[in-house]
Amino acid sequence: MLFRQSKNEKRRYFVRKLTLPGRLKPRLDELSLASGALYSAVVTAFWRTLRRSAGRSKKGGPRDPRRKAVFLSSGTLQKWFPKDAEGLLHSHTCDAVVDHFVAAMDSARTRKKHDPAARFPRRLKKYFKVTFKSTAVRVRDGQLLLSTGDKKRPVVIPWTFELPVAVEIGWRESGGYELRAMYPDTRGVQVAIGEKVAGLDIGELRIAAVYDGEEVELHSGRLIRARNHYANKQQAKLDVRISNKRKLTKAGTRSSKRLKRLQRARRLMRARIKRQNKDQLRKQARTIVSTLHERRVQTVAVGDLSNIRDSIDFGKKANQKLHLWAFGQFLAELKLQATKFGLSVKVVDESFTSQTCPWTGGRKKPKGRTFVSPCGTHHMDRDGVGAVNIRARYLESLAGKGSAYGRTPTLPWTPVIAGMAPVTRGRRYRVLHAQRSNPQGMEGSTRP
Repeated sequence: MLFRQSKNEKRRYFVRKLTLPGRLKPRLDELSLASGALYSAVVTAFWRTLRRSAGRSKKGGPRDPRRKAVFLSSGTLQKWFPKDAEGLLHSHTCDAVVDHFVAAMDSARTRKKHDPAARFPRRLKKYFKVTFKSTAVRVRDGQLLLSTGDKKRPVVIPWTFELPVAVEIGWRESGGYELRAMYPDTRGVQVAIGEKVAGLDIGELRIAAVYDGEEVELHSGRLIRARNHYANKQQAKLDVRISNKRKLTKAGTRSSKRLKRLQRARRLMRARIKRQNKDQLRKQARTIVSTLHERRVQTVAVGDLSNIRDSIDFGKKANQKLHLWAFGQFLAELKLQATKFGLSVKVVDESFTSQTCPWTGGRKKPKGRTFVSPCGTHHMDRDGVGAVNIRARYLESLAGKGSAYGRTPTLPWTPVIAGMAPVTRGRRYRVLHAQRSNPQGMEGSTRP
C-alpha cells in the first residue's frame, strides 16, 4: 500500500466525542451564556461599524458614495473583544469566538457565488459553543483541565486519552452537553494507482449510480428512505400528542412533566435517525471510493445538485421525499473518503444527463426506472444513463469537444455501444444494497 507524504499537505484531524455528566451543567451553562453574549457583541459591532461607515441609517437608507465601507478584520475584532464582559472565558477562547464568526462570513461569501439566497450571519445568540485552544488544555493525573477566565475554577473532566490539540463543548441535538476533542490524523493518504475516470449520479431511490468505463454499479437508498418515512410517521403522532398537551396548559403556568417527556422523545428520535443516516452514508461512500480505488480510478465526476430544491414541486408526498434527500451530506462524505484514497472529486453540471441517449445522443424523458433509447433498440437503468453521461461530459470538457456524448468514438465505453448494452441486475449486499451490472454478456440486451 502506497502513501503520499508531503510537507505542504493540509493537516487532517479526527474528533473524539464524549457525553458530559449532568453535574457539570450549571458550570457549562455559565460559560455558554458568556460565549453567546460575546458572539452577539461581535456580530453587533461588525454590522454596526459597516452600516455607519457606509453612511447608511439603521433602517437601511441610500448609501453615501463619499464614504467608504469598513469591514472589520479578524485581528481588529480580537483587539476589540480580548475578554468577555464577565471575565469567565479564557482569552484564547474569546479569540475562538471571533474566529467562528469570521469563518461564517467567509463561508457565506463562498456560497453567495453559487447561491444568491445565501445569508450572512446576523442572528444574535443566547448560548454559544465554548472552544478551548491548545494553550487552555492540559492533561494531569487522569484529568482533562480546561482553563477559563478564573484560573482557580478550571473545568475538570476525567480523562484516559492523550492530550488533544483543541477541545470544543457544545449542546447536543438530543440534549445535554458534549465534549469534542480534536487530534491530528497522522495516517498517510493513499496514492491513486491508476488514471481512470468514473461518473457518479447521486439519486434519492438509488443513492449512487457509478460508471467506471466498464460496468455500472447501483447503490440503493431505500434503507434511508424507509428510515425517514418511519421517523416522519412517529413525529406526526408525537406532534398530535404534544399539541393536545399544550392546549390543556394554561397561560403563565409551567408545562406538565408528560409534555416534557413527549418533547424529549421526539428530540431523541430525530437525533437517532440522523445518526443512523449519517453512518449509512459514510459506509456507502467508503465502499464506493475503495472499490473505485481498486479499479484504478483517479477522478470521480459527480453531478451538481446544489440548486435542485429551488424547482421541486411534485406534490405533497414526493416533495417530502425529495426535501429529505441528503445529497449534500453524501457528497461531503464522498469527498472526505476520496481524500483518504488519493482520489479527486469533480462536480459537473448534470442537466439532462438522465434523458440523453448514450448511444445516439438523442434526448428522451424516461418513463419509470428504465431508459429506452429514442430508436427503441437500447435500454438501461436511467440512473446508470446519468452516470455514463456525467462521465462523458467531464471527459469532453477536458478535451473541449462539446457535448457529443456516446457519438464520440474516443470514449472508453465505445465497445459497449458496438456490443451489448449494459443492463442492471442481480448482486445485492445486506448493508449497502448494491446492484452491479457487467456490460459484457448481459441477458436481455440487444445489438444495435
